[in-house]
Amino acid sequence: MSTASVARDIVEIFERHGEWRAEEAKRLLDLDRTSTTEQKEEVIERTAWHKDMELLQYWGFSYGSVLGATLSTMYADRIHRAVLDGVADSHDYMAGGWSTNLRDTDTTLVKLADYCWQGGNGNCPIWHEDGPAVIAANIISTVQDLKNDPIEVPEVSGAGPAIVTANDLARLIRDIVYNPLKYFPLTAHILRDLGTRNGTSLANWAREQLPAGLGEPLNKQCEQGGPYSPACFETSTPGGSMNWDGTYAIACSDGPGDRLNQSKAEFKDYADRITAQSRLIGAAWAAIQLPCTAWHARPHWRYEGNFHNTTAHPILFAGNTIDPVTPLYNAYLMASGFEGAGVLHQDSEGHCTYGSVSMCSGRAIRQYFQTGELPGKVGGLKDEDWDGYGKLCEPDLVPLQGYRADEPVFPRPPKGEQDTALWQALVSLNRVWP
Repeated sequence: MSTASVARDIVEIFERHGEWRAEEAKRLLDLDRTSTTEQKEEVIERTAWHKDMELLQYWGFSYGSVLGATLSTMYADRIHRAVLDGVADSHDYMAGGWSTNLRDTDTTLVKLADYCWQGGNGNCPIWHEDGPAVIAANIISTVQDLKNDPIEVPEVSGAGPAIVTANDLARLIRDIVYNPLKYFPLTAHILRDLGTRNGTSLANWAREQLPAGLGEPLNKQCEQGGPYSPACFETSTPGGSMNWDGTYAIACSDGPGDRLNQSKAEFKDYADRITAQSRLIGAAWAAIQLPCTAWHARPHWRYEGNFHNTTAHPILFAGNTIDPVTPLYNAYLMASGFEGAGVLHQDSEGHCTYGSVSMCSGRAIRQYFQTGELPGKVGGLKDEDWDGYGKLCEPDLVPLQGYRADEPVFPRPPKGEQDTALWQALVSLNRVWP
């Protein structure tokens, strides 16, 4: 259970697909009574399986950037196209650090105040005529007030009474920083309510976060299989939910295993350093490594390289100006290790490029996959001290400007935009993830 093994699996998947592709083409051509011999030979040549040489196409988000960097280093000669989007510092990840992720996180709160001011009173319930600084100060005051004095919420429509605390608000903020475009309207609404000592909206949100099935009778399979059987972990979420046990197992296996020898005092020092990086989500982020203090299994195969190589085709790295857990800095850091790599800088907030909607980014990534052309030009991002290929893209939708992801009405494309298929794909991706 390690990233190196999955990278090898990806190569195998492409090999098996190449084999199937060639066989399927021949099968269909045997049924073809209209094409000429030359036309059939052209198809056979174009769809031939190149044994042990099949080229890879890959688009990885977040941890997927670690997997992609590992794939691109171990199998550099196989890379046909690779987009690493929302880039983690793979050096830090493989060292088991998780310590280079939060350098830009808390700036998201500043952007909430800015977008609220720009959106106006009609789009932002916590808008204030005196500007972003006052809006930000009011948010901080609301958080502090809730910390000092939690709010009681009476029973309403069958939902039992509750008490909302600063911890509930911290959990909300921890989630919304991943997708401000999608969640800033909800956040502003909840903050407005809390400012008037109304905790109902936050209590409702907290209830929605409870695990599926909590409070419901156990299913028969769980009763028969026992409390730790797979049936006891079923979820009503469509497609299932993210398995954090698997996430921890992979992360701990990829790391060097030195957390097993860590004392409580050493872990507290680590947690204090991470918490100092971000007041918003630092404490929760530090907890990611906690399971590794008890993870004894070691992988048979672990990548221990330096993430430097020359790939068969240059990689495209992509990142946002403010990403809460994979800062833009990491995109440039990782790109510097791969010959000829390019960087797509999307001037927005949120996690990965799908955290916003940018036709410019969508076109650049599509063009790269279809033609291999890196976006922008050499030195196209001089402000970032990057002398390789680079391009800056602006978003087409920004938070608190009237767009709501929970409304069934699909937003219109920018004025004059004809590529509605790409627009719908990008908006849909933002609505689905994370």
